[in-house]
Amino acid sequence: MKKIAQRQKLVHYSASLIGGFMAGYTVFNHMEIMGNAQTGNLIKMVLDMCRGDLTFIWFMALSFLIYCGGNVFYVLVRRKVKISMKIVSLICTSAAVVAVGAIPYVRNDYVACYPIIFAAPIQWNAFKIAAGNSSSTIFSSNNVRQASMLTTNYFLTRDKATGAKARFYWLTLLSFNSGVAMAGLISVWLGVFSIWFCFVPIGITVISYYFYMSEKLRVAALVA
Repeated sequence: MKKIAQRQKLVHYSASLIGGFMAGYTVFNHMEIMGNAQTGNLIKMVLDMCRGDLTFIWFMALSFLIYCGGNVFYVLVRRKVKISMKIVSLICTSAAVVAVGAIPYVRNDYVACYPIIFAAPIQWNAFKIAAGNSSSTIFSSNNVRQASMLTTNYFLTRDKATGAKARFYWLTLLSFNSGVAMAGLISVWLGVFSIWFCFVPIGITVISYYFYMSEKLRVAALVA
């Protein structure tokens, strides 16, 4: 069981690479829009409304609806299909990469981010739990909170389980920001065409998931 948990964590770290890459790609190449989350976009939309600047408000409103649509899609597909939602997420992310890569010269940066905006919440929901830890693979706020609080508790109590949990969140943050760095460095060289390199962390996640499922099935066969 311990080996299964370790491999599940590796899947989570790999998915965090994807999340970081997508975040880094959209921020670097598309007007500093973070396609993975809606907090910044909603703040910008409300502030633009307060200023009376309606230039991009419809694009931002549509990005909000598309993000909601990704969550709706997850709920509906989870109820209707029997395959793992992690596989569904990887398929959706791959389709988003192809869609963004096929229209790299689209003039409006919000439109260029729409496929990623749709795929991101699907990934968030599909990879939200790893070895009993609740953690996002597409942004960092809660991971920072958990990592800092658990680390503090560990130094106060010296509890090994708390230390292990803290390490999980720090490694998730490291993985996410490694994905950001990957996207940023490649974007310096290739610009919007760097999106195709997202298939590297996608491939790593596919391999990690394969080994995780293989171990899970092996243990299940032994128990049976």
